[in-house]
Amino acid sequence: MVPFLGSLLLFNQSVVDVLTLSPELVHRWFHLSANETADAARKLTLSRLYYVYFGLTLLGVGSALFVLFCPLEIKNYSASIEYQAAEGPHVSKPRMTLILPFVALQYSQWMGDEVYRDDTRAFVRAMGLPREFDVFFTAVISELYLKVREDTLEEIRDNLEGDNGHPYEDARHRPDPSKIAHVIHSGARIQWGFVDSLEEEATNYFRNDVLMLHYMALDHTKPYLRLIIAAFYGLGFGLLLIPTVQTFITLASNFVKRFAEIYDVRSQIVHRGKHRLSGKEQWMLSQLRSICRRVIQKEVSLLVANKVAGGV
Repeated sequence: MVPFLGSLLLFNQSVVDVLTLSPELVHRWFHLSANETADAARKLTLSRLYYVYFGLTLLGVGSALFVLFCPLEIKNYSASIEYQAAEGPHVSKPRMTLILPFVALQYSQWMGDEVYRDDTRAFVRAMGLPREFDVFFTAVISELYLKVREDTLEEIRDNLEGDNGHPYEDARHRPDPSKIAHVIHSGARIQWGFVDSLEEEATNYFRNDVLMLHYMALDHTKPYLRLIIAAFYGLGFGLLLIPTVQTFITLASNFVKRFAEIYDVRSQIVHRGKHRLSGKEQWMLSQLRSICRRVIQKEVSLLVANKVAGGV
């Protein structure tokens, strides 16, 4: 819709005439002659409309990509708390067998599982790694492991290789999240019993925690697409800001230039004794007097306010 409506605006003479900047304002900005002012106002208006058109177009493309590729859970729920409250009561064991491996896979790809360390995408994914996801996943998966270790791990322990007799612990006998995550999403058949126990415990006791991890993982997937969408949004907002920045710079430079001219008239009067002023110089002198009057009035009002406050 944005390109279509933008084309109507840009190529509609009546609309352009309505949106054209005031020639008087342009004359005050650029100090142009009367003949040049109208043409300059129209050109300035068209340039601003072009910036707005292309800026809104880029924002529209970014929004369309977001709508098309953003996970449904992220679009439907604005926060993980809402996702937990809505989906928590409906999570079953079969659904947990889909959610937990997905979360584990995202953790492995983010944290540099031995399978993904040489992946060229690892650096980009690591840039988008939420620190809270890393900490929370480690805490949840450690609790899950400790809960099922005595019942499940001892049965399959003799058939697995590990650093210290426990294949899912580090050298200090603590649960190793990377090893456990790898088993959850890519474990061998002999490890399915252990994974099944993890999913059972997650369904019964850690449902909300796993759902929060699922939401956080979905919110940080597709790093390349997120960079592209961010680029579209950044360029779009940048183009929309260009007219505003141009106006600010123009007004600021005109203000500084005008103030320098006024101060120069003041210096000629004070230091050189100039007593004959042109019409423009007289107008500048009146502007200087007006500024001084307002400053003095403001100072007096502040002094009165401070005196009243001190008396109270």
